[in-house]
Amino acid sequence: MSIRVRRIESRDWSVLRALRLAALTDAPGAFGQTHDEAALQPDEEWRSVARAASAGDRRAWFLAVDDAARPMGLVLGRRRPPDECLLFSMWVHPAARRQGTGHALVQAVADWAAAWGASRVILWVILGNNGALRFYESIGFHVLTSGPDAESGQAYGAVAMERAIGG
Repeated sequence: MSIRVRRIESRDWSVLRALRLAALTDAPGAFGQTHDEAALQPDEEWRSVARAASAGDRRAWFLAVDDAARPMGLVLGRRRPPDECLLFSMWVHPAARRQGTGHALVQAVADWAAAWGASRVILWVILGNNGALRFYESIGFHVLTSGPDAESGQAYGAVAMERAIGG
């Protein structure tokens, strides 16, 4: 299976919704939102989220799609001024795991962030999600043990990780 990653378009709101709900079903403890909370969001809110993330340098959702254009993963990048990118809500469909999909999604966020001058990407991993921790370490992220990002992660039972852009 080959995977292509692209930025979400406004019309992809229902795909975003479906993938987000799938992620929350597959890994309910890995995200800061529950399936029920996401499922209750009205369609107009999903449309608004997709529209806001489809252009510009403030936030961007990226979708991974397979050869048949089936959605296989997603990730959100958010700009934190002046030059940091926060990576959130990454999820890869079980059928697309260990095939480079996660790496391609992270790289899409890093490329988007580099285009507006980001110096690093920061993310958080829920404690106990050792697979995610190993994955991020394997692509160059390292755990932050001090500072505001580390402290905010600890408050939510997560570890903060960072990687320099281009790293």
